[in-house]
Amino acid sequence: MEIEPKHNIFEIGCGSGIAAQRICPLLGRGSYMGLDKSPAAIKAAIARNAAYTKAGRSIFIEAPLNVLDREPALFDRVLAVNVNLFWTDAYDIKTDIRRIVSKRSTFVQVYEPPSASQRRSIARAAGKNAEELFENVSAKMTTRGGAGLVAIIASGPKNARHERRRSGTRLHRGLARA
Repeated sequence: MEIEPKHNIFEIGCGSGIAAQRICPLLGRGSYMGLDKSPAAIKAAIARNAAYTKAGRSIFIEAPLNVLDREPALFDRVLAVNVNLFWTDAYDIKTDIRRIVSKRSTFVQVYEPPSASQRRSIARAAGKNAEELFENVSAKMTTRGGAGLVAIIASGPKNARHERRRSGTRLHRGLARA
């Protein structure tokens, strides 16, 4: 994800906070926000990252992905690990994702498919969906520790960049200080 100390990170489906535990030590004046709809996952994430939460470097929110009811916020990096809605047609994520990224943002999706035969289909579907939102999209398939992984890396969001930058900057800066 090429995280810099000043970055503001948003993780969709943060689970028990494993990624946050690796990301937060890399942040200086940046911040981390994790979102998950599971109360048990959020409770575990807060416990796992208590020092970062107490220091104001991380925040965890129990809620499904729906940023339409909030002010736009611009994140430098958006991460989703094993969040199936980005490669299925179960949910129209286009509006949500456009509200939380800027023209300099990178959106990273990582999947560990249950079987090797699903890697190509997940890579193809997630890549196609990302191409509707971003100018630059790459799909990578690799094996780590015996697990077949898929990564979709997207940047350069299409459409409505100017409006998001102007309306979202205030909240974004406030998050960094939170």
